[in-house]
Amino acid sequence: MQLSIKSLTKTYPGDVRALDNISLTIPTGMFGLLGPNGAGKSTLMRTIATLQDADEGSIYLGDIDVLRNKAQIRRYLGYLPQEFGVYPRTSAVSLLTHLASLKGVGDNTKHRREIVDALLFRVNLYDVRQKAVATYSGGMRQRFGIAQALLGDPKLIIVDEPTAGLDPGERNRFYNLLSEVGESVVVILSTHIVEDVKELCQNMAIIHRGQLKFNGSPSSAEASMRGRIWSRSMSKQELRDFQGFRVLSTKLIEGRPIVRVFSETDPGEGFQGAEPNLEDAFFFHIQ
Repeated sequence: MQLSIKSLTKTYPGDVRALDNISLTIPTGMFGLLGPNGAGKSTLMRTIATLQDADEGSIYLGDIDVLRNKAQIRRYLGYLPQEFGVYPRTSAVSLLTHLASLKGVGDNTKHRREIVDALLFRVNLYDVRQKAVATYSGGMRQRFGIAQALLGDPKLIIVDEPTAGLDPGERNRFYNLLSEVGESVVVILSTHIVEDVKELCQNMAIIHRGQLKFNGSPSSAEASMRGRIWSRSMSKQELRDFQGFRVLSTKLIEGRPIVRVFSETDPGEGFQGAEPNLEDAFFFHIQ
């Protein structure tokens, strides 16, 4: 099963074009939707999740018309928004059981509880299942969010900025969980963190100002930059006076700026050829 998006357009009041004729085909597996804040990622995710309507275009999951059969698609959908609220004093097992009941998961109470316990075990929250979700750390809450998104064996899972604010350990645990989930279903990972896409996704798209700027694999995005990325170290004063090249990024290493530029030919001035990375491709496409 794959997700097919064709000519999707959404304009907000004030003539703000959040989506501008977006067309994508997303196969089974992890798909990264990369873009800066305000690029239109959340608008696209909310439209796919049937939380808002598009002005024009179509979305199909297999042969299901997502925009016209919202009740049907919701039976196949798991959604983890950027922020989700929880009841303040409700335990993980009680809240997940309640959500499972609302979604019609399980043939009876006993079966539903077995499903809930299995999901909490899968996301490594079974030992703390009786604790209130509101007391969980950020990473634990995100793992609970994945558990609720997996209710009902969805065919399409959407996760919106899932690792923002997580420490490196929780982020790695979340990576492993997402990677496992993405082996058999369509998983859309919306993020502005390049490393998330590099480490998790076989396919990706870059969106900026509502427009599709790139669609392909992370490795092909990097390959498209090969031979055209140059870098050099310079002082902060040199950086302030520096101009004339297409600067992609500037990073401090041991307090000294390292500048990466895009150029079809050797720019000279002390620049050396550099191995391209996904961040180079990202900055190139959003400039």
